[in-house]
Amino acid sequence: MRAARSLFVENGFLNTRMEDVAKRAQLSKGAVYFYFDSKRALFNALVDEEHQNTVRFLEEATSDPRSAAEKLIDVGVKYLDYFAGLKSPPRFFMIMSEMAIRDEEIRGRVTQIHDRFVGDVGRLIAEGTAAGHFRSLDPTATALMLKALIDGLAGQAAVGIRPDVGRLSTDGVRLLLEGLVMKAEGSTNE
Repeated sequence: MRAARSLFVENGFLNTRMEDVAKRAQLSKGAVYFYFDSKRALFNALVDEEHQNTVRFLEEATSDPRSAAEKLIDVGVKYLDYFAGLKSPPRFFMIMSEMAIRDEEIRGRVTQIHDRFVGDVGRLIAEGTAAGHFRSLDPTATALMLKALIDGLAGQAAVGIRPDVGRLSTDGVRLLLEGLVMKAEGSTNE
């Protein structure tokens, strides 16, 4: 799978052949086909692996007994650490996005991953709102915005722009939690 991932990043999905994967992995073509009946199945396995790598933080937050605010901050910091700590940029994320533009089946898989994240984070935000920790905002709209921020970090990391974890986990998190606009003295705005 590592061989296929690197070849898809280097050459793109369409220009990568199973023979190339076998050669890079130092396997016979038959050995690759023993595990994956097609290039598409191999690509889908990599999409699933990418999904599992990125949703485990949300799965951990679901069972965490802390407040929704603490869980949400923790998830954000884990994503920052994940992108900053990768040995190589997460370029497969970009290949998945590119293929989602071209291929309806892959677009469906990528959309499922997106929707799962938005649903999980939306429930976490709704939990925080119900507990009085967050402003009364549309949880889905807020989750969509947070997903866009994380996708932006992934895109930056894919081209080699590593997140500054120290800055983003302090003032970046403060911006998300407190907003940008200062409240006027005596203001009753949320």
